[in-house]
Amino acid sequence: MTLRRNRPLRGAIVGFGNVAVEGHLPAWTADRHMQLIAVCDADPARLAKAAELVPNAHAYASLDEMLQQERLDLVDVATPPVTHPEIVLQLIAKRVNVLCEKPLALHMDDCNRIRAAASAAHVVVFTAHNWKCAPIIRTARRVLRRGDIGTVSRLEIETLRTTPPGSADGATWRLDPAIAGGGILVDHGWHAFYLALSMLDAEPVAVSARTEQRKFTAAAVEDTAQCTIEFPHARADITLTWAAAARSNRVSVTADHGRMEIADRTLTVSVQEREPVETGFAQALSAGSYHPDWFATMFDDLREELYEPRVRGANFREAETCCRLLELSYRSSAAGGVRLPFREPLPPAGGGPPAAGD
Repeated sequence: MTLRRNRPLRGAIVGFGNVAVEGHLPAWTADRHMQLIAVCDADPARLAKAAELVPNAHAYASLDEMLQQERLDLVDVATPPVTHPEIVLQLIAKRVNVLCEKPLALHMDDCNRIRAAASAAHVVVFTAHNWKCAPIIRTARRVLRRGDIGTVSRLEIETLRTTPPGSADGATWRLDPAIAGGGILVDHGWHAFYLALSMLDAEPVAVSARTEQRKFTAAAVEDTAQCTIEFPHARADITLTWAAAARSNRVSVTADHGRMEIADRTLTVSVQEREPVETGFAQALSAGSYHPDWFATMFDDLREELYEPRVRGANFREAETCCRLLELSYRSSAAGGVRLPFREPLPPAGGGPPAAGD
């Protein structure tokens, strides 16, 4: 598909739930380079909400009908995780570029199918890795790229929540494996994976993980996970839970010349014997679940891949790595936390990621 820079990209959103309304839509409507011309959702109430919020967009209850009626450059997939691969493949078959909510897929078999189809159709498949666009994260990555604290040896990422996203009492589809495909590893784990990849800028060597159910014991998915990813010269330790007493986010980086610490809205950089430099940011990482401003910044990265062949595929490669880490983490947990080499061939996958305790 040939895209011209002198006109807005014609786009559509598939799945008009909370993340689309609160996160994606504000970015679409504020971006002069994007034109939202259609919304698709099988739920009449959600289509009515779309008609209220985006009155100029055409509403469709069927993806097939929308693809028959509309000429689209890009479709934003904001449906639950288990639906992503088949919807993405359907869009690729129509030679439409795709922006997909994370996770792109739960199994490498699906990633491989998407890669082959997108390559044959010459379209971009881009996963919404919006946490990389948080101002505090972008600043931290610049510190690492400049080498201010030297060579990193350890990265710690901690995400603490009291419930799954979008829920005050745990009543959410994220605890249903038939819809979510897994628990906190699928949700917050994917974010932690791509943050570790972008900060350490290396391919993983091995992964080990353990999952458990601390609070939502009636659910069929994990609410807590510990994951260790080994890199050639560093280690990333990831702690995730929906069973904490309070919300917070922390990222800690240890290097040979200093340390860097992110504590929600504060970035502290300590270089050897110098006084630590502390920088405050307007928004805490743990504030809210949708972050439309991060999503808007991510549009710039998406457009770069759409228009610049030299960088095309970078996001997809990152999503592939996240998918492999996800699948290996569940397999490690099912085997008691065993260390699994990252590049070892995976045995045939069955169903979705195993529920906690399987």
